[in-house]
Amino acid sequence: MDLQIIRTRHPPEAYQAQLADLLRGVAPGITVDDVQRRLALLPESDRLFLALDSDLLIGYAQLRVSHDLMAENQVDLLAIMVDPSKRRLGVGTRLMTAAETWAMQSDRANLRVRAEVIRTDALAFFAALGYAPSSTTQEFTRDLAASRRAEAPTQPA
Repeated sequence: MDLQIIRTRHPPEAYQAQLADLLRGVAPGITVDDVQRRLALLPESDRLFLALDSDLLIGYAQLRVSHDLMAENQVDLLAIMVDPSKRRLGVGTRLMTAAETWAMQSDRANLRVRAEVIRTDALAFFAALGYAPSSTTQEFTRDLAASRRAEAPTQPA
């Protein structure tokens, strides 16, 4: 494998279709147009790290600099994904190393990662890299679009 990690804010167009293909593993139906629209909306401080094997995108990581009252000088790993056929070959480790290097060079004090408790493979991966649990927070989500539909008045027939 000829692994190369590229840091970018906007992936070259050639990789956007491959990024959509990779994301379909967790977001079925995502299109290249969806990826392009979402990339355009990312905050300026976000960074993407692309893992390339020659010209094939096999993984990525997304980082965001945290700007809030509770977490000063911190970077959040929003996502890390490696093609299932390329896992356990060091791709994720190389992505994390690149992320840590960028965070340190950017004078950030912490790199925070989150993983679902049922993702035992991800938890083991982060622990093996030296990350320690720092929270027992649960995440709650409310589908606001569904709430709006339920509250919308019905039109008379």
